[in-house]
Amino acid sequence: MRPAAAFLLFFSLFFSSLASERLLLAVLSSGSPVQEYKKFKNLSAYLEEKLNKKVELKIFGNYENLLRYYDEHFVDVSIVCPVVYYKILEKHKVDAAAVVKIKGDIMEAGVIVARKNGDISSIKDLKGKKITLGSSICASNCIMPLYVLSKNGIKYTDISDMWSSGSDRAAILAVISGLADAAGVKEESAYKFLGRGIKIIAKSPSVPRYIVVINKALPEKEQKQIKNALFSLKEKNLLGKIGIDGFERPSPEMFSIVKDYNDILSQYPLLK
Repeated sequence: MRPAAAFLLFFSLFFSSLASERLLLAVLSSGSPVQEYKKFKNLSAYLEEKLNKKVELKIFGNYENLLRYYDEHFVDVSIVCPVVYYKILEKHKVDAAAVVKIKGDIMEAGVIVARKNGDISSIKDLKGKKITLGSSICASNCIMPLYVLSKNGIKYTDISDMWSSGSDRAAILAVISGLADAAGVKEESAYKFLGRGIKIIAKSPSVPRYIVVINKALPEKEQKQIKNALFSLKEKNLLGKIGIDGFERPSPEMFSIVKDYNDILSQYPLLK
């Protein structure tokens, strides 16, 4: 065997061996990446104990960086919003293995909010207005508010401007300050600001909050071990540190609206 070929073989075997000795857990952050790291470090430590394997944790504040990491590295497990799950599924063989339960619910809705004392009281009043979104792609603070607009006959030509503020908080503050006339955000985010100058004018159907995605390239035995570890996590103190109630098995109907996200996004080119 030629020296160069031998080196490449050794290099490949060395890194495949390393990969088999550890799992990579990637989490798409919905808030402060630092706080998310602190929370999910508890989950990675729990998985290390249950799987008897090193679990590396990476937090992503931007979905595009997460998708790029999927392309360039081997991500074993990720926790993402439903739309990003479908984005991953377009190029990688993965399984929506579990959904995350938070504050008693595995589902959440998107809402559209406007200033409390303003002249917008219904979806129909949004014609000619400026609308911002809490996310540029995720379900409850982008796709579902756009779904509501579409179902109510509000086209992109009816809107004077539309953009993503990057977070629900930024989107809501844009409404309060007058930079935007309305915002599409998670229902939970809106409730935090209801006494601070906004009102909810519309609510979408519900979709899963977060999905645990497992790479199907992992051995089936290991995939099963990961699922069992997630579903058997019942310790309230540990769940409290992670900031969740636990994990549950998903059902196909949960994704019926979200899976057509491209059709919804294509109706509003103002976002691009």
